[in-house]
Amino acid sequence: MPDVLTCSQCGAPLPVEQGRQFVTCQFCQAENFVDKRQAVLHYAVRDTLGAESATAALRRWMAGNDTIKGLDQSARITEVAFQLFPMWLVRTEQKGVETVVLEPGAALTVTELMELTIPASAMEPYDHTLDGQAIEPTVPLDTVYKWLGENHKIPQAAVQEVSLVHVPLFLAKYEHAGRGYTAVVDASNGRVFANVFPSKWEAPYQAIGILAFIAYFCAALIPYIGYANSGEEGIILGLGAYAVACVVLAIPIFALAAYVSHKV
Repeated sequence: MPDVLTCSQCGAPLPVEQGRQFVTCQFCQAENFVDKRQAVLHYAVRDTLGAESATAALRRWMAGNDTIKGLDQSARITEVAFQLFPMWLVRTEQKGVETVVLEPGAALTVTELMELTIPASAMEPYDHTLDGQAIEPTVPLDTVYKWLGENHKIPQAAVQEVSLVHVPLFLAKYEHAGRGYTAVVDASNGRVFANVFPSKWEAPYQAIGILAFIAYFCAALIPYIGYANSGEEGIILGLGAYAVACVVLAIPIFALAAYVSHKV
């Protein structure tokens, strides 16, 4: 765990808010300058969802377009557990361009969590009364610097600020068709992350796409055939026939797509 920043005059802990360089000690009123390149700041993101709201967000995600039809009704949610998960938030600057990089502070069970966004407005100084719900970081800062260089080509000299941010999450486990799955619900906004889940079967949609391509390709040959048989008059008639064919073909193709969407 990063060391607590303390007042240079009296030694009291200093809660450093996001974006501030100077902090006034609430005990001795001394003004402290915080060099964020030399310190690791510790924040927590405010949670806005309880377990019931997180479960509802998970059900809405299950009813979405990515999952199989009826998953929200057939899945059995077995566990919804709250935790504060550690993430390393690193602000860098290279050639005048600022970049924010997010890296996990502990082992990830759902790697999609790397798509998480942490708005600065939602961050507040970490309160140690949260320790009971917070997961201890196991990824050292040296490893984060190594990842920055290897994965992002960012040297340590470009780092402007490093923060350990505990993000509120609900780790949800559910079962479907005899198989167990895991999803994570962001307790600050209800967004759902999952690596593996019962997804829609893509083969029927691919078959419809291939069928539509073949049908419209054949229809596109009508003007050419008309020109080959009757010259300019034939191409005019062929274009009219092609337009009619496009409309006629669209009806069964869209109907078939709607049927598959209803069944899959």
